Amino acid sequence: MKKMQKALFAGFAACALASTSLPAFSFNNAQDVDFQWYANVGRSPGNAEIMPAPRAGYIWAPGHYEWTGSRQVWAQGVWVRDEQSPHWTAFKSGPNTISYTTGPTELRDVDGNVIPTDPGAYNVDSARR
Repeated sequence: MKKMQKALFAGFAACALASTSLPAFSFNNAQDVDFQWYANVGRSPGNAEIMPAPRAGYIWAPGHYEWTGSRQVWAQGVWVRDEQSPHWTAFKSGPNTISYTTGPTELRDVDGNVIPTDPGAYNVDSARR
């Protein structure tokens, strides 16, 4: 019984010692994370390209690696014509439904009443009580 008790106490002592040392091991002083480095993982420095100035009616697709079936090759960035009208607006029309409209979005409350989106529709002092 004495040997079993000593082994049990030794186990408790080991657990207590380990639990006091774990907070010291988990301390991390490095708080700054270089997100730009993570964004450029896998890109070789020779393929760095500068994003050009915006062009009306076009979207810039940056250069990237493409798999050709046997190896990866670098595809240069290109301008892609924006086929969406700039007046398209997405809104939720149900719990799992997204609808699109080309005109101004008409907001409605639970009862179906139109909610005006023009700031001029509200009194200046209406926010004060």
